[in-house]
Amino acid sequence: MATQNKNVYVLMMAQACFLASSMTVVSFSGLAGKLLSPDPKYATLATSLIIAATALSTGPMSMLMQRYSRRVGFRFGSTMGVCGGMLGAYSLYVGSFTLLCIASLLLGVFQASAQYYRFAAAESVPADNAARAISLVLVGGLLAALIVPTLVGWFNEIAAPYSFMGAYLFVIAATLMSFVPLALFKPLDSPLKVAAEVDGPKPSPARPFGQILRTPVFIVAVLNGALGFAMMSFVMTATPLAMDICGFGTDVSFRVIQAHVIAMFLPSLFTGYLIKRFGLVTILLSGHALFAISFFTALSGIQLWQFSVSLLALGVAWNFCFIGGSTLLTQVHTESEKGKVQGVNEFIVFGVSAVASFAAGILLDLYGWATVNQAAFVMLSVAATATILWGVSSQRRKHESLVQ
Repeated sequence: MATQNKNVYVLMMAQACFLASSMTVVSFSGLAGKLLSPDPKYATLATSLIIAATALSTGPMSMLMQRYSRRVGFRFGSTMGVCGGMLGAYSLYVGSFTLLCIASLLLGVFQASAQYYRFAAAESVPADNAARAISLVLVGGLLAALIVPTLVGWFNEIAAPYSFMGAYLFVIAATLMSFVPLALFKPLDSPLKVAAEVDGPKPSPARPFGQILRTPVFIVAVLNGALGFAMMSFVMTATPLAMDICGFGTDVSFRVIQAHVIAMFLPSLFTGYLIKRFGLVTILLSGHALFAISFFTALSGIQLWQFSVSLLALGVAWNFCFIGGSTLLTQVHTESEKGKVQGVNEFIVFGVSAVASFAAGILLDLYGWATVNQAAFVMLSVAATATILWGVSSQRRKHESLVQ
């Protein structure tokens, strides 16, 4: 029990370091890209490359961890994050958009490794506590949201007159700090099981991957994770640029992003409990409803309160869908299947998010803020429809089994 709790809380601190870095990059990479890029349409390219590199790295990172250990993968990812932060700071020092984009690729590898913090936590506790463990790890994002604005502002001041270079210096510091909790992380030999699983039959061999891909539970888990993340990235990436167009300063837009990040991770204190109390389908659909509220609010106007409320709802919606989808994914695979299943899930999640992030900059530049939010409704309709159909089907099967 001590090892279980230690791993969860250690990973929560590693998550705080990672998200301090990630929040800073999301907030400033678009603005740095706008400063350095030859065309405003490519302002979000650096942000999109982070997500694209994450998508491309998640599969190899998952297999690396399965072959060696979670800790080896986590340390390798953090090393790439430090290198990315250093190159990002240097790109702003010399004014090179190309170097900024390369830095984004390295930061994407770091982000790919950090996505497995939540799965490592789920493996450290009995299976029926997986949702709670995942939620607790994501609480690290709340810690990051509280400390980042002050520290990034200080780093930007000492790096003046090089705009945004201080943000990347902070990324270096935050990523270096992640090595401390990772040194305390102790991977378990195998995931813990609830008593019924321990006493039950031995696990079956790995299934053909095509069979796993066709299972409804896998499809619903991936759709909620991928489209939930894509909708969040789509709107959040465009928000600092839209606020800049509307005349709000960098400090104001960063505070809005800070509130959004708090909304992303504060619900983690109770999302695991809500899933256990009300069920996955209810929480996933609640997330979809909050996404709709976010988009409707953004479409209602361009005042500061509308940007703020929209991003607050967006953050909570992402939390419900991401934790719900991640919890559902742990029910899809066996121990022998986890490397490829988790790797494919993360690849799809961040591949879709990369496309959404890059498209956000283009749509904002060509058609405006309203079109960005209107387009997000398309993704929402797909995720909500799939979840409702799966929920109805699951209830029908449960009812039929009780009748028999």
